[in-house]
Amino acid sequence: MPTIKSFDINLKDLPASGEQRNFSIIGDTGCIFSLEVINEDGHYYNFDTETFSATKAKLKNKKIGDKGVFNGAIIFPSVGDDDDYDIYLWAESAWNTTHNLYKEVRFADGSLDINSSTGSNSNLLQKIIYQYDDTAVTIDARSPSYLTPWGSVAITGNRTFTVGRGKSSGKIPFSVIVTTAATRALQINRQPETSDMYVFFQETLDSGQIISGEDIWAGTAASGAVKGTQTGGNGESSGASLTLTGTLSSAITTYGPVGYRITATSGDLSERITTVTAYDAAGPTVEYTPVAAVANGTTITFTAPQYYRWGVTSGSSIHKLQSGMILSFDTGSDADYTFQTIKAKVQAYSDVTSYTLENVNPDGEITETTNSTTNVFIPALDPLGYKPTITNGVVTKQLGNVTFDRQINEDATNRAVWFYAYGEDNIRNVLQGTDVKITDLKVELTKPTTTTTEATTAHATIAVADREGVTNNVSTVSGIGIDAGAANPTITSGGGADGAGDWIMSAVQTLESGITLTVEGTSRVATITGNIEIDNLNYDDFTLYFDLEGFLTAV
Repeated sequence: MPTIKSFDINLKDLPASGEQRNFSIIGDTGCIFSLEVINEDGHYYNFDTETFSATKAKLKNKKIGDKGVFNGAIIFPSVGDDDDYDIYLWAESAWNTTHNLYKEVRFADGSLDINSSTGSNSNLLQKIIYQYDDTAVTIDARSPSYLTPWGSVAITGNRTFTVGRGKSSGKIPFSVIVTTAATRALQINRQPETSDMYVFFQETLDSGQIISGEDIWAGTAASGAVKGTQTGGNGESSGASLTLTGTLSSAITTYGPVGYRITATSGDLSERITTVTAYDAAGPTVEYTPVAAVANGTTITFTAPQYYRWGVTSGSSIHKLQSGMILSFDTGSDADYTFQTIKAKVQAYSDVTSYTLENVNPDGEITETTNSTTNVFIPALDPLGYKPTITNGVVTKQLGNVTFDRQINEDATNRAVWFYAYGEDNIRNVLQGTDVKITDLKVELTKPTTTTTEATTAHATIAVADREGVTNNVSTVSGIGIDAGAANPTITSGGGADGAGDWIMSAVQTLESGITLTVEGTSRVATITGNIEIDNLNYDDFTLYFDLEGFLTAV
């Protein structure tokens, strides 16, 4: 019986501009088949006019010739919004044609992966191609710690471009111009590297998950402990409620203190783990469990539990995460994009016990061997058996737990956090397999120039028309008449200012008025250049960031 053995066509995402895709139907000589292509709007592809229309059309009852292959092409049009195309290949059973044996492939969520499956157990074989709007890619730069000298930085340059989905961009040159405020200055520490580039995204933590053997009460005042004094008699015997002398600090009440441990230097609270179950600021009072006797006037301390392992909320996901990514908290202000006091790295947890064995050889010599036993191991990312959510063949959500290299305060519960992915591998994971290659990176300073506003004779103080782009004891000066000696003189005073004024040099100078001076080593303006190449694009609009703190200093 004549058998269609395979249907070969590029099934990668189509760019918005459309393109022609060739196909080959391979099978036994004499196979009879029909081919139909329908777009998202229910329009059919006409192989004669090479266009889509509402009129039903198909490549009907075609025959595979003596060479065992039928070659053709489909011209996919340009679109203004996302589209998809269902492709149906029928083995015409009226001519005894069949498909090859069916080999099924399923996605991780259990749904059928029709593009990876081959053959068919009926006379129909189906494939699908998705078409998306072009992706806008922007290259930006930022101080992730939101350091004050970077607060008024402006980012300009040739840094935004579009790439078609499923396409390779080829090498695209870019420039990112970083300009500080007039009273600030930049200095190059080293040349930028691909590891200085990152993307970031937001997820919401659910609640901490205790690991066997983990001490969750090791926190100090720095991690959220505060103090209060019990004054009323309502909790002295029952221990169910305490009245405090004053409200707790806002640092605690914003996200707590429910779940916090309360302790005291004496009495029941010093001997057991007692946690807050409710807080009423009006009293102020706290309710807690288990029951504890607390003497009137006792000073108590509140300590938040801390956890290495955390879940994510139902609206969040761990599928973009990878070991080594950095977490930072959202503060609800312009600092949303910054590293805060609590900064953690996604990392597996291990509780390892090491021990030493003594070995005695036949000559009586004693040697030692160090061995270790892993008591507990928790992976950095654990899907906990949850199936991922897959949309258009791509994972869009995966519930589970994430583990960090340090304990995080209970206050993180239900809080939005930022995850930062540095370097090409981590960026690829966030961008669903999109390859981003950055080459030929370089940063250069635009040297500031100014002119002298008066003549100077054998004096270290120089009057200039503009003082911007200078850092004291770092910037040097060159120009006609400058006495460099062994090296160009350094500006020791007058930096960090704008407009006309005086510079004090590290060596006396004799200069005419109106001489042009050039500042070396610092500037207000740094230009980052390089080439970017994107392959296998599989993501919507995104921004790549340079971490300016890695290779520049701003003062």
